[in-house]
Order: sequence, then structure tokens, then C-alpha cells
Amino acid sequence: MVPIKPQWIALYTNPRAEKRVEDILRKAGYDVYLPMRRELHAWSDRKKWVEVPLLKSYIFVKMVPRQETLLRNVTGVAYIVKFKNQLTFVPEEEIQMMKDFIASEIEIQVRTTENLLRGKRVRIHSGPLAGKEGVLVDDAGDGNFAVEITGISMAMIIHVDKDLMEVIDDEEDAPAAEIKKKEYYIS
Repeated sequence: MVPIKPQWIALYTNPRAEKRVEDILRKAGYDVYLPMRRELHAWSDRKKWVEVPLLKSYIFVKMVPRQETLLRNVTGVAYIVKFKNQLTFVPEEEIQMMKDFIASEIEIQVRTTENLLRGKRVRIHSGPLAGKEGVLVDDAGDGNFAVEITGISMAMIIHVDKDLMEVIDDEEDAPAAEIKKKEYYIS
């Protein structure tokens, strides 16, 4: 029998339970990723930098699909993210891209992708994020680069100087009108 390779899945947690769930899963021996970012919080008497989850209520766990039932009973887990009652897997490349974006300390926006209008597929050719591929977002101005996190309908959006990107679309397959519309976003 061929061993089943562990894959990344997304868990949706109860509100503000991400760190607790991460701790429980880590102690149980799972490979866990909770994307965090620093935010400046201000109170009436002070300001403080705090670490907050990048994707509220989402945590990623690398596991063998058979282990899914074990995760349902973890305190703080609301549900395992599925599409049409099937586990949705998040590719290793997307997990690594999230890690790279966060490590770059570039300001990141997070949006659902259901209404995300898409432009050309581009690749960053230089700088700390060289080689990363994504979509030039056409609803947020020049140079905004989005990477969709499949399985949870979310996108990370950062500003990258358009001179650092190159188009990687195969324009032969696209209709001429669509190509002309897309060229607006990178000109």
C-alpha cells in the first residue's frame, strides 16, 4: 500500500480561538501554520504593537486526510473547511507564499476573492519576493499584486512596484478584447 502524503487543510476556528487551537494542535504533534501580522493598537493611555492573525478564524494544519475526524473534536475548532463535502487542500506553494509575504514585512490586505476582479497573471522578477506569481488586481490601482489562497476564497494583496513585475499570461488563448482590457492594468 502506498503511504498517503500529508497535505495542508484549513480549519475555521471559533472567534479569537486561533492561538489556542494552534497551541493544542502543536502539542498533539501536528504541523500547524497560523499566519500572524503585527498591528499597532492604541488605547487611551498607550500604544502597543501586537501580533494578530492575518486571516481571522483560519488556521492551517498539515495532515493525512484520514485524521480529519480527530480534528473535529479539538476545542475551538468550529469546522474543517470543505467544498461540496470534500476536504479542500491548500497547496504547499501557497502556504510558503504566505510565509514569504509576512516575512517581507510589506503591508498586506486580506479580502474575499468572490468579488475580486482579475487582471493579468504576473511574476515578481526582482526584490525580496522574486519568483512569486499572482494576479495584478484591477480594482485597487496600479501595482497591487494578489495571491489567492485556494480553498478558503481569500486573497493576500500587497503593493509591488509595477516595474518589478513581468506578465506571464499566454495571450494567444485570450480573446483580443479581453487582452486589450487587461493591458490597462500594467501599462
